[in-house]
Amino acid sequence: MAIDSEAGQAAPLVVAEAARSDDAITIEVAGDIDISTSPRLRAELFELLAHGPGTAVIDMTSVGFCDSSGLSVLVQLNRHCQESGIDLSFAPSKVVRRAIELTGLLPTLKTTGD
Repeated sequence: MAIDSEAGQAAPLVVAEAARSDDAITIEVAGDIDISTSPRLRAELFELLAHGPGTAVIDMTSVGFCDSSGLSVLVQLNRHCQESGIDLSFAPSKVVRRAIELTGLLPTLKTTGD
């Protein structure tokens, strides 16, 4: 878990709609994603995508830590979007990109810069 050296705590998870148009949404995710925050991440992402936009971008450039439970949420979301016809992509931070690469998920999860 990434620790905020000044506060001595993990960075809190923030999930927020950054932009929405008729057929697209950008969702910003910031903070740390771990076993304690991944259920909330899943719930909030699925809720924001419930109205089925044609395109969705998950901006994770401000995520400082992501464990396997967080990656599992991304895989579940990817599967849901494929089944719903939503073109999903992720804008990962260096930490998230490295986790995706190390786990072999790069061919599965569409990331910006691919």
